[in-house]
Amino acid sequence: MHKRTLILILVLIGITAVLLAIALTPKQNPVTPPQKPSEQNLSLAQTILRISPPVSAIQTSTVSASPLYSSEVTIQTGGNKVTGVQLELSYDIAYIANFDIEPGPFFKNAGELIKKIDPQKGTVSYAITVPLSEGGVTGGGTVAVISFRQIGTPGEFAKINFLPKTQVASETTDKSVLKTAIGTTFMIEGASPPPINTGTPSAQ
Repeated sequence: MHKRTLILILVLIGITAVLLAIALTPKQNPVTPPQKPSEQNLSLAQTILRISPPVSAIQTSTVSASPLYSSEVTIQTGGNKVTGVQLELSYDIAYIANFDIEPGPFFKNAGELIKKIDPQKGTVSYAITVPLSEGGVTGGGTVAVISFRQIGTPGEFAKINFLPKTQVASETTDKSVLKTAIGTTFMIEGASPPPINTGTPSAQ
């Protein structure tokens, strides 16, 4: 009987030691798995770019020439503080001529970093930024204004689209914060003889 009591006491001491060790072990907070880089970039990217359908801006005095049309590149930044945009565009050279692009009023005192228009390929590289002394801009507005003349057959459709290298810069990250870029498709309203193509892309 004495031997059994001794064994029982030893067992109880062992159980007590185990429970005490568990109680004294510091608890660790559950580790949250880190976001993948693509998920982090997606959550930061809130800016939307859109090209509006063109409107007739200026009627030329030449009867045979088509009017000058303009489209706006609009921006909605969401929560992003945008410091600049790089617009990479393509357009139908069979329907669009005399393509040009200028800064819109969204960035005050915007500086042009790149302006390259290739009338043979129908491609555009255009980058503008806020002055270094100013911070990022939020909200919505017109970031750039496109102008061109329509050529080709009336009733057919032309496109101005964004290319994949289009980017939006922000003061909070070195990654592009562009979420969506939406081009435009429109019907040719009038036709004029194609302009003489010098074959020299414009650059700045």
